[in-house]
Amino acid sequence: MFLSSCTEDRSIEAEKVIIIDPSSQLIYYWNFNALSGTVTAVNPDFTSSAAQATITYDGAGAGFMDGDTGGYTINARNNDPAENLLKVRNPSNTRNLTLTLPTTGFKKVVLQFALSRSNNGATTQNYNYTTDGTNYTTVGLSKISHNPSADPTVDLIALDFSSITSINNNPNFKLKIDFVGEAAANPTGNNRFDNITLEGIPIL
Repeated sequence: MFLSSCTEDRSIEAEKVIIIDPSSQLIYYWNFNALSGTVTAVNPDFTSSAAQATITYDGAGAGFMDGDTGGYTINARNNDPAENLLKVRNPSNTRNLTLTLPTTGFKKVVLQFALSRSNNGATTQNYNYTTDGTNYTTVGLSKISHNPSADPTVDLIALDFSSITSINNNPNFKLKIDFVGEAAANPTGNNRFDNITLEGIPIL
């Protein structure tokens, strides 16, 4: 499968450029284009791994996640169109978005995604990860938080795990995104995710 990226869409917020090793391969990719309605878990639209990756919205409260229109082409692959995206609905302060991302057979991974929010959506995201499936940390992660721009501005988020050797070839790797700030408790509003990719170098 030939995969290419496209970053020409609406206005994009500048973000530190992460250089992806040319020997990296796409491990997981969510474009959400076929996603609609309320969901409790979302599997990748593309995977090159036998391991099971998924996205869940863990916690309690009235918040939920769903597929909706208004997607982006930022970080899209294979010239995928901007159709649907994932909306993480408020109240989000009692939940977290968990990306289960086994790296079995891969090393030096980098995660990227398109991100925006509605006017009432949570204004801050905090990023932390686990290598044992239970205990979370930010050690070695250069970017640990972000303030999403309001749509129609779209941010390209890049989280570089390539220097964290404990993530290499790890079936228990997960990323947890916490939603904080006053707006996260709003009864309405959302954060918007699209074109989530995890890339890494195959371990031969």
